[in-house]
Amino acid sequence: MRKLAGSRRGLLVAGAAALAMPARAQPAWPARPVRLVVAFAAGGPADLVARIVAARLEPALGQPVVVENRAGAGGQIGTEYVARAQPDGHTLLFTSSAAHGVGPALNPSQPYDAVRDFAHVGLVASGPVALLVAANSPFRTLADFVAAGRASVRPVPFGSGGNGSLGHLTGELAARSLDLPMQHVPYRGSAPAQADLLAGTIAAVSDNLSAHAELVRTGSLRALAVASRARLPNFPDVPTYSEQGHPDLVAAAWFGVCGPAGLPAPVVERLNSALRTILVEAAMRERLLGLGLQAEGGPSAAEYATFVAGEVARWREVVRVAGVTAG
Repeated sequence: MRKLAGSRRGLLVAGAAALAMPARAQPAWPARPVRLVVAFAAGGPADLVARIVAARLEPALGQPVVVENRAGAGGQIGTEYVARAQPDGHTLLFTSSAAHGVGPALNPSQPYDAVRDFAHVGLVASGPVALLVAANSPFRTLADFVAAGRASVRPVPFGSGGNGSLGHLTGELAARSLDLPMQHVPYRGSAPAQADLLAGTIAAVSDNLSAHAELVRTGSLRALAVASRARLPNFPDVPTYSEQGHPDLVAAAWFGVCGPAGLPAPVVERLNSALRTILVEAAMRERLLGLGLQAEGGPSAAEYATFVAGEVARWREVVRVAGVTAG
């Protein structure tokens, strides 16, 4: 009995000691370099912005942030790679409206769910789509363009950087909102579309303004409308679609950061906070503005996740109504 009582006392003491021990701390994050995957080739817009952001995240996180390009299949290869990665915060995706907006609408069979298979961290930057004409075009305003198009016996031809691109889908959205018959002419990128616009082969181009910003600044191209909620600080003379009577025409290419689903909440919050801090820096905002982009960073992680889900649903409906197919 004495032995049994002694054993019980020992168990009680051991149990009390265990309860008194502090809870085991979570592993520090990041514990090693962070990989920021870009699902497109080096030198493109996503890659350029990712490298600017990575350089400023390094001091904020206390670890190297290494940009890794995994291009292919319209961004699906790199995006799927991150979706299948360990959700420990050391593999992230620098994503965009291509992968988490238009892409799911055009490719419903892609091997991941753009909303559920990711932890959406934060919005980085955006650049709106614009409707552009050549400087020698007779169209001085959006109203001129619409009036001439409605009077024509043929649909107005407009170019974009490619079939299913954001410029293409925004053009389809504009055709409905403006009640204007328009015929899409796909190009293999913004540069050839711009060349044909300057040559007078097509009447207009619907594309990211950042791709044509320099020619708009120098006066070779004229932007009739920009699909932003307010006029852009670097193009204050370009009116929005909204102020010309079309408030539904808001569309922008955007960039953000996400990770695989299951990313720990403290990692998400720390990353979101770091992004919001660096994106209010004057130097960062000026650098992005030089690329034709506006620094974002305001939304919380939850707000950004809602934004992504809304983008996927919105462009899926545009694709359905316009009958756009991939390829």
